[in-house]
Amino acid sequence: LVNKGATGIHDYTEMERNLDMVFIKKGEAIRLNNIFFDYDKSELRPESYPELDRLVKFLKENVKITIEVAGHTDNVGTDAYNNKLSKDRASAVANYLISKNIDKNRISYKGYGKTKPVTSNETDEGRQQNRIVEFIIISE
Repeated sequence: LVNKGATGIHDYTEMERNLDMVFIKKGEAIRLNNIFFDYDKSELRPESYPELDRLVKFLKENVKITIEVAGHTDNVGTDAYNNKLSKDRASAVANYLISKNIDKNRISYKGYGKTKPVTSNETDEGRQQNRIVEFIIISE
């Protein structure tokens, strides 16, 4: 949970909830929540690790699954800038997974820039929702 004030993020508190398991299928994109980067940066913030560790656990329990890590941006900036930033952020996530002993042959990554928005980029909230990292099941 991120508490925001007029000037941005003030603090971070992780909440754990038990959720019903949903079956995921090949080709399905799964949004990674609570993945944080500083503005204009591609280094993962430590607050991202719990979410990524859940993905590591999932991949260790499902050893045949291969994934693509997909980075996305809002529409602010040039296409070249957004494509590079989204690719660098997806790469940072992939490298984290590899650092946790997930076979690099099971992970690919791609930056989609602003080409696949989940909502309108007309508001700050919409742009924030479009700045995401997700993973896609390539094979099961």
